[in-house]
Amino acid sequence: MKKIIAFTCASVVAMASSFAQVLSSQQMKNTAWMGFGSPFDGDTAFYGLTDTFQARFDIAKFTIEGMLNWSFLANYDENGNVDNFVFGTSNQNPLNLHYGKHNNGYSNCNTNVYGFNNTANVSNTIQDSYYVNFLWHPTKNVDVGVGTKLNWVVGPAPRYGSWLWEPYAHSRQGGFSTSYDDRSGVFAVTSTEESHPYRFYVDAPGSADVVGFVPYANKYAKKAIGVRYVNSGDIDLEIGAAIPNGFNTDDPVMNFGLSVGPTEWLKLSAAIEGAFDEGSNIYTGATIGFQNLILDAYLALDSMFTDVKDDQAYGLGAAITFIVPNTKITLRPELGTNFFENDNYTMAWYTGASLDLPINREFSLNIWGSFAAGSKDERWEDDLIFAGTEVRDYDGGRIIDVRPSIEFKADKDLSFNVYANVEWRRAFDGKKRTSWSSGIFATYTF
Repeated sequence: MKKIIAFTCASVVAMASSFAQVLSSQQMKNTAWMGFGSPFDGDTAFYGLTDTFQARFDIAKFTIEGMLNWSFLANYDENGNVDNFVFGTSNQNPLNLHYGKHNNGYSNCNTNVYGFNNTANVSNTIQDSYYVNFLWHPTKNVDVGVGTKLNWVVGPAPRYGSWLWEPYAHSRQGGFSTSYDDRSGVFAVTSTEESHPYRFYVDAPGSADVVGFVPYANKYAKKAIGVRYVNSGDIDLEIGAAIPNGFNTDDPVMNFGLSVGPTEWLKLSAAIEGAFDEGSNIYTGATIGFQNLILDAYLALDSMFTDVKDDQAYGLGAAITFIVPNTKITLRPELGTNFFENDNYTMAWYTGASLDLPINREFSLNIWGSFAAGSKDERWEDDLIFAGTEVRDYDGGRIIDVRPSIEFKADKDLSFNVYANVEWRRAFDGKKRTSWSSGIFATYTF
C-alpha cells in the first residue's frame, strides 16, 4: 500500500497531506500566472499577473523555507476600461481573481457594468502574501518548528486542489462559502492576534450565494510553534502538538495531531484544534489502500463544546482513488456532506471528480468537475414579505464547476499549464451568476 499511496500522492494533487512541508524537498520554485475572464454576457477582462517564489533549504539539522507572492493587477473604471495597474506584494491569486475582486478592494467591471456579483464568497480564496518557516531536527524522527505556514497535516480531507497559486487549485469543495483554508492563521480572517483563533461561527443560509462547508481540523500546525515525532517503519506513526497563533494565557489553547499506520493497508488519523477551549474542532480520518484503489474517509465536528446555541457543524465525506493498472491514469470521485446543529438549516453537500490522464512524457490532461447544493433555511418558506402578499421562493443555491487543463513539461525543471474554468452559479435567491476564466501557469524549479 505504501508504494501505491506514494504514487497516488504524486499523481493526485489533492493528497497534499503526504508532504511534510509546503515544499517536499530542498529546492527553489517560481510559479508565474497570467489570466483573464468574464461573466458569460460580459466583455473579457484581463486580470493581470501573479508571481510566487518559494525556497526551501536543508542545512545540517535545520530546515528554512519561505515564500513571497507578487502581483501586477488591472483595475477597471465604471465603463469597463483598464484604469491602472497595481504592483506589489499581494494576497491575490488566480482562484481569487476568478471571482472578480482585485487587490484594491473594488470589484472589477464584471460587477459594475454587467450586473453580476462575482465577488461572492471571494474572501475565502485569498492567501498569505508570504510565509516563513524554521525547523530544527534534533534527532532523525523529531521536528521542532515555528512558522507562519508549517502545514503539519494528518489524514485526508475534501479536495482543496493545490495551493492557491498553483495550477491545480480549484473551487473550495464545490465553491461553498466557507472552508478553503490556504492561509496560515484562521479560516475567516487573513491573520489575527486574537484568542480563540479556531472557533467556528456558522454561516447562515443567505449570508453568501451558496452556504456550505466548515473548516477541517486535520492541519494541526499552521501559523504556530510546534513539535512532532514522525516514524516510518513496520508501524507508521506521527504525533504532534502545536501552540497556534493567538495563544492567550488567560484562555490557553493547543492543537494536537495523531496518525497511525498499523498495517500496510490502513492509516488512521485524529486531530483537535483549540484543545482546552470550548470552541474546539475535532477531526478523524482513515485511508484504506487496496491494489489500484485507495479509499479516504473523514468526519469533522466543529465548535463542539460551546454554550452558544446552534453554532455546531458536522462534516462527513469520502473519496476513492482508482489507478488504472499498468498506467499512471487516476480517477478520483468524492462526496461531501455537511450538517448544522440548527434544525432550520438543511444539509449542504457536494460531489466531484478529477481525472488525470498522462498522454506522454511531455503532455498530460486533467479534468475536474463538481456539483454543490447549499444549505437552506426552512423558515424561508413561511417568511412573508411585502405585507404578507408574497412568499420568499428561496433554496440553498447550487454551483456547477468544470475545469479542464493541459500540462506541458518542457524539461525536468520547466512546465506550463493552460486551463479553462467555467462556473454556473445559482444563488439562494434565484440570481444566476455565471462566469468563465482562463490562464496559463509557468512553473520553474531550480
